[in-house]
Amino acid sequence: MKTRGRWRLSMMMALLYAVSGAFWPLLGVHLAELGIDGRWRGLIFASQALAATLLPLGAGQLVDRLMPTQTFLVLAYGAGTLLLAALASGWVVGAGPLFLTFLLYFSIIMPTHSLSSSLAMRNLDDPRREFAAVRLWGTVGWMAVGWLVSGVMLAVGGGRIATAGGMPEVFWMAAAISLVMACYCGTLPHTPPLAGETSGRANLRKGVELLREKDVRVFLITTFGVFLTIPLAYQVVPGYLAARGMPRAWISTAVSINQVPEVAALAVMPWLLGRMGYKGTMAMGLGAWFLRYLILATHPPLAVAVSVGVLQGVGIACFAIGGQVFLDGRAPTTHRASVQAIFLILSTGLPSFLGSLAAGEWVRRISLGDDVWVFLVPCILDGALLIYFLRGFRSQPSIVGRPGEAVADADADVLQRPHTRRGVVACVANLMTEPADG
Repeated sequence: MKTRGRWRLSMMMALLYAVSGAFWPLLGVHLAELGIDGRWRGLIFASQALAATLLPLGAGQLVDRLMPTQTFLVLAYGAGTLLLAALASGWVVGAGPLFLTFLLYFSIIMPTHSLSSSLAMRNLDDPRREFAAVRLWGTVGWMAVGWLVSGVMLAVGGGRIATAGGMPEVFWMAAAISLVMACYCGTLPHTPPLAGETSGRANLRKGVELLREKDVRVFLITTFGVFLTIPLAYQVVPGYLAARGMPRAWISTAVSINQVPEVAALAVMPWLLGRMGYKGTMAMGLGAWFLRYLILATHPPLAVAVSVGVLQGVGIACFAIGGQVFLDGRAPTTHRASVQAIFLILSTGLPSFLGSLAAGEWVRRISLGDDVWVFLVPCILDGALLIYFLRGFRSQPSIVGRPGEAVADADADVLQRPHTRRGVVACVANLMTEPADG
């Protein structure tokens, strides 16, 4: 594809992640200033995970068949703009209405993450070589908008003191970016639905066959446990930093450093897997999460609490992205969608939903100065999962055959086939990854 075409798709990714990056890192602080208690805050955060749990079971694929992908993106971000504007204007008040509004918003927006990746790959001449560079701009967009939010809040005085009205400026910014995204999607290449795709439910049943592999089971069990603790990164930590004295306007910027390792991972993933293999790469990610929560549990100085945020990005990059590469390499081409659906349910879906509810209860019951267990419990859990993973994961040969391919060791099989769509770069290209803070 010509360079101009790749830049069009890269801009789509940057805008898509900038929308959520404008308000998601500060949502916990915003809800606290509105007087929403911890339990309802947990439910509101869980609304995204609830949408992610339900959508992989076929709703996204059914919508994809009804209209061109770019048309769906226009309609989704147009509706999302209205909902974000309602949140910014203060029309939606009270815990219950806020929860329903966010649930509706994420139900509309969550499918756009997978559909945007699908649109990009279908319009690239060589997705194996080109998509990673396109997707990279999604993370850049998330990071850049964090700095923009901080600048705007400082300009309007939003960083000075907490207010009973919350932080409406971040939702106005998100609504503005969402409107730009809706308009921009109308200019994207025409991408009609694929009528011949297998149904999502049938693919899901076929994908369950992979659970017969021990390594896949160990990875998915570890994923479920780890993603129970992920909500702490975006629900508890921003409020923790604010309570430790960080100005409100700088929280979004401080949290954005988590994405730096994710950007690096997309660039060096083939080298990292080649040097350390799946087991070493994913174990490094688990260790990063364990170390971050251990340090936060000691109540370190504010500068240290901010700087260890990079460990969150290391965890997402090495374990989550590396794990998706592992799954994609194990799955036959015809089962890839179902395998990624299973991963989404067992990561961003059900465990994130339960973890958000648990984090909300922690916030409700524990005050600053007595919150060591908020970080010590996930530290212990991640440490136990690291031991379980190291003992159980062996990266054994895949038992799922692929047409025309010999069964070989997973690491060597994926890394040594540069001329097929199953190479590491291709696997990275097929991922629908999230920024380190959701």
